[in-house]
Amino acid sequence: METRHQNVVLQEWELSCAAGTLATILRYQFGVPVTERSVSLGLINRKEYLANPDLVRLRQGFSLLDMKRFVDPLGYEGVGLGQLTVPDLLERAPIIVPVNLQGFPHFVVFRGATSKEVLVADPAFGNVTLSIAKFENAWIKYRDIGRVGFVVMKSGQLAPAGRLTVRAMELVSLRQ
Repeated sequence: METRHQNVVLQEWELSCAAGTLATILRYQFGVPVTERSVSLGLINRKEYLANPDLVRLRQGFSLLDMKRFVDPLGYEGVGLGQLTVPDLLERAPIIVPVNLQGFPHFVVFRGATSKEVLVADPAFGNVTLSIAKFENAWIKYRDIGRVGFVVMKSGQLAPAGRLTVRAMELVSLRQ
């Protein structure tokens, strides 16, 4: 169990996968001592959500724009990217991507891949390996912008290697 949950902030609430993925990157890539709860409170602390708390549920969670609005004031730069492929993700990992694995939209952190499998930090389940085909099938494709991802950078630079960097043993031991 330790490897499954190692370096992943698990979500406590049904609609807090955005908070879990952001907390995972901020804590384990950049060393920021955040929790899923503190990120959730930061994401919801906006006029539109405070005026209508059901809005998060109606929208089925938070958006990439909500994530950007959270990380930018912290001195990071949140960048949404479109028309991505798995090789693009490899160049930018760790990167948050929207998937539909269980019949609903969900965010996970793409951590890396081999020629056959990808490793994601899923705030609902922990570290999970998926075949590339299963991942590509689950990765949500939007009509006008294709497959998207969200990168958190410091001072316009991609994240340095951190605790989210994939180790070979993780790809062997974490099977879905």
